[in-house]
Amino acid sequence: MQTGKGDYAFVRKFRDSDLDVVVELANSSLSEYYGVDLIYDLSRQWPDGFLVYQFGNRVVGFLAGAKYSSNEARILLLAVDSSFRKIGIGTTLVEDFTKLCMQLGMMSVRLEVRIDNIEAINFYRKLKFVVISTMRNYYSDSSDAHVMWRLLSQ
Repeated sequence: MQTGKGDYAFVRKFRDSDLDVVVELANSSLSEYYGVDLIYDLSRQWPDGFLVYQFGNRVVGFLAGAKYSSNEARILLLAVDSSFRKIGIGTTLVEDFTKLCMQLGMMSVRLEVRIDNIEAINFYRKLKFVVISTMRNYYSDSSDAHVMWRLLSQ
């Protein structure tokens, strides 16, 4: 990503040294609890699909992706530090992730989002995701989730 600040802000692959800050970002931004072991395991499942947004020497956002099938990817987690929201970091992470998926020949990306998280739903809609179904009692508090999906243009 070019921000006008040279290499000051950029997306890169997750490193083990990012683990603590990513866990903190996940737990301060998302409604579920994510432990160190889970985040570490996610980083190992598909290392190329686990991206962080670095601003200066600080990680301020991340996206954990997974291969859902041979032609579909899944966004498992996306979080941005609250003081860095609404400046395009989440969009950049999703766009870089979808570009990676297209380079690998994947046809689509899916994700789950709480049905009452209107801000996130609208964010994903702007990025060409559509609601395709609802999963009942998806979250630990029994909240429902929308499944959102995006066809990737090759």
